[in-house]
Amino acid sequence: MLTLYRELRRRKVFQTCFLYIFAAWGSLQIIDVLFPLLDLDGDEISRIIFVVTIAGFPIAFALAWFFQITPRGIVRSTPFVERRLLSNVPPLNDRRAAGRPGYFRRTEAGSDFEWTLSAETGPLAGLSFGVDRSLVLGRSLESDIAVVSPHVSRQHARLDLEAGQLMLEDLGSANGTVVNGRAMTGRCALQNEDEIRFHDIVFRVHRSYDNLPRGVGLDDTTTIETPGSRDNADSGR
Repeated sequence: MLTLYRELRRRKVFQTCFLYIFAAWGSLQIIDVLFPLLDLDGDEISRIIFVVTIAGFPIAFALAWFFQITPRGIVRSTPFVERRLLSNVPPLNDRRAAGRPGYFRRTEAGSDFEWTLSAETGPLAGLSFGVDRSLVLGRSLESDIAVVSPHVSRQHARLDLEAGQLMLEDLGSANGTVVNGRAMTGRCALQNEDEIRFHDIVFRVHRSYDNLPRGVGLDDTTTIETPGSRDNADSGR
């Protein structure tokens, strides 16, 4: 029953059924108020709407189970396991199975990635992810790295690689993003061992210097770009 309840919540069946009942109730209220003003008998229409609402509830429930309304339109809801396999970035390792606390160190995260992101707390604690492309972190299961927590926005932040430099951008999250104890207001150039915090969820960034091209200099200073900082830099050239 608990698994079914979680699946109903994930598919937003409760929300859809509530909106369905609210819309039917609102229609009945409008008829009760408007029809007497127009000298019309609304009792028969109210009974019809009531019967149709009851008869259509199983259909609304089934549609809510199989489909969801998203900004991209109506899409089919896929099973959680299938969605994880198709959409999410797989972790490099899983230290949770061994029951050891802490996060991945550079030597444990794999040598195939220059940048890795390790979860220290939260639902992903004990997992490490290689970063070789743009990745979106958020509560939504469609995110590249899904962080299922009420304190995380559906699309909370994005990691980008620009000429080998890992950049972090907050995507307008409700609780904000904190890097090394400082709240972000723009984009942030990350460095090795930087801490990323979404409320009470902590990630740690690691950089493998073995994968750096020859001649690339190292900068250990984390830089946070404000929205106007890039424009000011361009105007000064």
